[in-house]
Amino acid sequence: MRRLALSLVLAVPLVSGVAHADAREVAARVLAEWRTAGATTTSLPTRFLFDEESTVVALPSPAAAGCTVIAIVGARGISFRARLSDAPTDPLLPPEPGARGQSAAGILELRRCDTSRPVRHVVITTEAGRGALEVVVAQTDRPLPTLGSLVPERTGGVLPPMPEAGALPVLTAPEKRADVADARARRDGATMAPRLVIHASDDGGGEDDVAVEEGCHRIEVFGKEPAHERPGRRFRLDVDAELKDGDHLLQRDRTEAPDARLETCVGSPTKLTLAFAGAPPRSELLVTRGSWPLPEHLPTLWGPAIRARLARVLFLRHVAPLPDAPVLLGMGSTGTTPVSLPVETGGCYVATVGLLRGKARQLQLRAIVGARESVDERGAAEEAALASFCVRDEEQPVRLEVLARGTGVSWGLAVFRVKSAAWEPGR
Repeated sequence: MRRLALSLVLAVPLVSGVAHADAREVAARVLAEWRTAGATTTSLPTRFLFDEESTVVALPSPAAAGCTVIAIVGARGISFRARLSDAPTDPLLPPEPGARGQSAAGILELRRCDTSRPVRHVVITTEAGRGALEVVVAQTDRPLPTLGSLVPERTGGVLPPMPEAGALPVLTAPEKRADVADARARRDGATMAPRLVIHASDDGGGEDDVAVEEGCHRIEVFGKEPAHERPGRRFRLDVDAELKDGDHLLQRDRTEAPDARLETCVGSPTKLTLAFAGAPPRSELLVTRGSWPLPEHLPTLWGPAIRARLARVLFLRHVAPLPDAPVLLGMGSTGTTPVSLPVETGGCYVATVGLLRGKARQLQLRAIVGARESVDERGAAEEAALASFCVRDEEQPVRLEVLARGTGVSWGLAVFRVKSAAWEPGR
């Protein structure tokens, strides 16, 4: 049977025109080289990605069968990860060698050689940097030059084959790994719930309901290493998982690790859906659950959803308990919104902003004190952002800025004083 290779180039440049031009040049070079090698090439429309944003790239209908090779080329300074997907809804799939990866020097190559599963989508997520996206698709019945050989300036030349790392060490039993996780959570002040046992389907995936009370929760999933893989094994156990509240994704873990760890907060008792993939077929998985109460003094006037988002950003940043009610509450919508803040010299503050409604492509909180800035740009992914600052000089101007971009976006802002401006007597 004739083998068909489908190759894709994605150029993800930085914001600057120079970086974009470089990405276009690289994409054009790869397109020309693959066309010379006998491929039929197609260029897709340019896209743009913000920080920590994901995009699903739909590919043209592939030909009959064969390998799929995906090359992703971005600007040198951008960092992204990508993986193959069989559906636009982006479901969790079992681990697949060569089907996901992390960029190095702005380039990444993925591969699939499964004639029963033609590649239909590529999911790309930026981790640092933002910019345009160039997509080139090539179809061929012969081998194509590798991305490393076409872009030697990104690799220092053609890379030699990776050496074999040898057999992986045997994992300890899930119960032992869960004991370590429980001890770590208890040291952090968690209350542990009874462990759950869930079962994987024939493809190593599945889902189950997990009921949680109001508060912040850490849910960890531990899979069992297949016994027949242990002697000199090459298979790496990689359990991925995600938590959903209905159709709303709360947290996702797709790291290259045998266990999955999920952390989220809810503002009221909720039944969450825990979905997982990557476990051995028809195996049992162990689930541990630790919980913490919501931080005190969070605003309640906007409802439990934003209260949970503000709690989660405080929880993930390990912020100390809030000593008092917020000194400022505010609301806003799309665009850049400056916020004036009355402050006391010698005081320290924590500012939090959370999404009230809509879908944010970007949510950024910036605190500017004199010449110093504190910025959190992770808000779009976490639906909340946090910035902290201290005022040491009464002459220093203080300004907060909230930058929100998206569809139907509105947000709520709460600022807390965590250190009083009052000095101790005699100081």
